[in-house]
Amino acid sequence: MKVFAAVVLAALAATGAAIASQHMGTKTVKVSEKEWGMPAVPAKVAAGKVTFVVRDVGHLKHEFVVIKTKRAASKLPVKGTRAVETGRVGKIAPFGPGQTKKLTLTLKPGHYALICNLPAHYKTGQHVDFTVK
Repeated sequence: MKVFAAVVLAALAATGAAIASQHMGTKTVKVSEKEWGMPAVPAKVAAGKVTFVVRDVGHLKHEFVVIKTKRAASKLPVKGTRAVETGRVGKIAPFGPGQTKKLTLTLKPGHYALICNLPAHYKTGQHVDFTVK
């Protein structure tokens, strides 16, 4: 009887650990970049590990930059043809049409701007606000 109770308790503990790891796992955010937009789905996630799956669905090369900022994504300071990347926490280098890239970051609560910062891309609207709770 003691062996049976130990097996049941071990099974319950394993099930609880599996459920807890699902809730603490990495969140996935899908981003489609094109001329001149980049929606992010979902637009809000819980703090922790976040994987951005970024697909270039446009006709030009794009990059992907994550910036922690209190400013709206459309209100970042600009120098020349690019946004100033103060607060940058991660980046995917330029990649071509039809390609998909991934970026996994551990994000703290706050507001983020997701942008493409290739020359003139930010200024033509390739940015979106993103919230981490």
